[in-house]
Amino acid sequence: MPEEMKSKKGRVAPRVLWGAFLLVFAAALYIINSTLEYPTPADMQTGNAYEKAEVTKILSDTLAPDPDFPDIEIGVQELELRVLTGKDKGRLFIANNFVTRLDNRPARVGTRMVASSYDGFASGMLADYSREAPLYALALAFVAALAIFGGIKGVKACLALTFTLIAVIFLFVPMLLKGVPPVLAAVTAVVLSTCVTMAALNGFSKKTIAAATGCIICTFLAGGIALAVGALAHVSTYTTAEAEYLIFIAQRTSLRLHGILFAGIVIATSGAVMDTAISVASAMAEVRGLEPGLPSQSLLRIGLNVGRDVMGTMANTLILAFAGSSINTILMIFMYQMPYVRMINMGSLAVEILRGLSGSIGLVLTVPVTAMLAARLMPAEISDGGGGTDTLAYVESGRVAHQ
Repeated sequence: MPEEMKSKKGRVAPRVLWGAFLLVFAAALYIINSTLEYPTPADMQTGNAYEKAEVTKILSDTLAPDPDFPDIEIGVQELELRVLTGKDKGRLFIANNFVTRLDNRPARVGTRMVASSYDGFASGMLADYSREAPLYALALAFVAALAIFGGIKGVKACLALTFTLIAVIFLFVPMLLKGVPPVLAAVTAVVLSTCVTMAALNGFSKKTIAAATGCIICTFLAGGIALAVGALAHVSTYTTAEAEYLIFIAQRTSLRLHGILFAGIVIATSGAVMDTAISVASAMAEVRGLEPGLPSQSLLRIGLNVGRDVMGTMANTLILAFAGSSINTILMIFMYQMPYVRMINMGSLAVEILRGLSGSIGLVLTVPVTAMLAARLMPAEISDGGGGTDTLAYVESGRVAHQ
């Protein structure tokens, strides 16, 4: 009977902690967002309604293949559309669709668009395609895949991801608009996201503590490296392609532009660092469970061996992610055959190099930091048995399969 009561208390305590934390977090978000005040950008449109609409007729069409890029069409279409949402649902209106190289959205009967109007859709303009249906379908497929193949952990991963998105949108962004230093705002969001994700997926354990602590420390280090190198290389938010727009919208707000680039690096790095940290800590926890008497130094070597495998692939993943996002810049450099001295000193390229390498250094440091933390938190148990050599020899050979 006492054992049953103890077991029930063990299950109830984490739920109480989660409930209390989520209540405090929700209250904090409400206070921050309800007191958030900032002037809207001077060029922000007002009185303009946006609704979904479907093309019912093509009244005229001059579309023809582009002479230089035959895979696209350019020209002008006169379209009749029916409003699908809002108070003007069902109303028909006519709009011109100017299809150019940069604004290329040819329409067919049945195509769904986003339209805008100042006069209740007596007339209207086309803003873009209506893309939400396939995006929602993709998101649903992602959630379904996590739930089907990940089971209960997949569901927890979805909940943790939702928490992270909420933390970024409703905590990080409002903190920026309130004038909080961007790196501090990013650190706050990353610490919360890391702790919640690790605890939700792995419970409150030594493995979770080691992985979360290692992730937080190394994410800070990546941000610090980015700040230091950015100062030396004269790279900041003002070097980015979006600087002109950010300067314009920040003129009458408390937004601090300088550190936004580095805040983005902290947030972007945290995901890969989190993955590496939990891989190392999980492998070490599994080995400790199999070999309670294994010396801490041997456990540390096992963690480092596992980490080396993860390190190589994750660093590659991070670099490729940043390279993929800057593929347009790479193409321009290649086609214009820029001299090396001009290319390596380009602000846009420096930003991408800073993002990729500072994040990768933080990822590499995650392996030894997490391994040392895990070895310290999972000490050897003294036992009379002398087993364990087979597992130790196998794992230390570098052939361990971390799961």
